[in-house]
Amino acid sequence: MQGIILFLEVIVVVLLLVEVFIRLRARRRRVQNSGSAPDVASVARAPQPVSSETGVEVPVPPAGVDGGVEQQALSVEDLLNEATIYLEYGHYAQAATVLRWYVDLNPHETRAINRLLDTYLAMADMDGYATLLESLGEKPGAAPMTEDWWRERIDTGLTQDPGNLELLVLAEKVGMAVPIPQAQAPEVAMTAEMALTLVSRNSDPVYGMAVLQRAMVHEPQRLPLYAELLRITHQQHHIEDYINTLILLFLAVGTGGKTLRERMLRAGADLGPHPLWRVLTQWDGDPEVLRQLARSRRVEIPAGLSGSAQSGG
Repeated sequence: MQGIILFLEVIVVVLLLVEVFIRLRARRRRVQNSGSAPDVASVARAPQPVSSETGVEVPVPPAGVDGGVEQQALSVEDLLNEATIYLEYGHYAQAATVLRWYVDLNPHETRAINRLLDTYLAMADMDGYATLLESLGEKPGAAPMTEDWWRERIDTGLTQDPGNLELLVLAEKVGMAVPIPQAQAPEVAMTAEMALTLVSRNSDPVYGMAVLQRAMVHEPQRLPLYAELLRITHQQHHIEDYINTLILLFLAVGTGGKTLRERMLRAGADLGPHPLWRVLTQWDGDPEVLRQLARSRRVEIPAGLSGSAQSGG
């Protein structure tokens, strides 16, 4: 019995010696590797190449870092490519977000600046347009723009929004004569994309309701407009405005939107009692009933909803 115990003790000692040997060998290799590693501080102090396109230093990934070049390319070129795809499909809000990020990283990139300004114009987002110009104007020499460029961009902005204070201040800075507004210009069509973007940037419920209602005139079949307006009026506990929007929604979806209509009715009932909840619940699908109800409440019906009954949802 004692012989077996002694044998096991010997085995344990041998295993411990093997483990110690392995650890010492691993430590020796780490020391050798650290002695041959490049000086990180000297790499950091090395001059960085300057991008001929943006004029800013482009960090070079240290040797041995996989994917460094690909990550750098992604951070510079692919942002513009992503924005281009968004613009091609009319997703101006997403394109503006990507372009603004790019411009903040590359304030010398006039191509991206022009594309971002054009995107703001397409969205009718004159606040974003003016804010970008103002931020560029606060950094003298940051963007290599000519005086003609500034005049053209400010004039374009004031043509769209003659009372914009930021643009008027910029016009004065560059010595421009503030353009006199001509006869009432035709109203710029407010698309659903523009409206939803503007509402997301401004939390004022009155402003949001006005913008959404204006967009409904041009695109009365865009259900996200009704959903957002219902959300705002519900959040503000404006039961009458909620019902007015619900009447228009019923006209837009017609009899095909039963599930949507029932869900919106249940949400509206949470605002409190109202005699029209029962009327709308019992609606038989006749659009003329809704039109008469809208007229009695002085609700303007968009032209696209004033014709024959809608059946799609």
